[in-house]
Amino acid sequence: MRQLRTVVRSMVTPDGSIVAMDDATIVWKPKGDRQKRVRIEAQASVLLGLIGPRGVVDRVVVGDEYGGVNLISLADMDVLERFVVGNSMVRSLCSSSISGESILVGCEDGSVYMVGQNVPNRVVSLFELDGPASALRIIGQDLHIQQGWERKIVSWTGRKSLVTA
Repeated sequence: MRQLRTVVRSMVTPDGSIVAMDDATIVWKPKGDRQKRVRIEAQASVLLGLIGPRGVVDRVVVGDEYGGVNLISLADMDVLERFVVGNSMVRSLCSSSISGESILVGCEDGSVYMVGQNVPNRVVSLFELDGPASALRIIGQDLHIQQGWERKIVSWTGRKSLVTA
């Protein structure tokens, strides 16, 4: 008997689609080519596409239910790197640079981290919020954080910014 899997997250790009399944499998379905897959350690909770030097999405960052952040190459469907930020589900991801060298991570427990190869010790805890960050965005020198219906604008230390939303 064939096991039925459920799609838990998906992302569409001009070159194909990325689908995260409930069995922790990530599937890349490129247009006009065979699909490729890789399995990560836990079920995906959030996806973020990274644009490479050719101007197309060539890597995907997958946050998971156990606090892992996986960087996956779409060409090879290999997990290039895995960062563990804690044991709380990753709720939001944001690239802090155009090249995607470091990633801002928001977790269910309200903790916010920066991860990447160029980050000291690969993972740095930035600050704690009073609830989960459902969306993160960097605008200028400030972080715009969506928490339910409320938007907070804070500095990189978590202090309220002087800019108003």
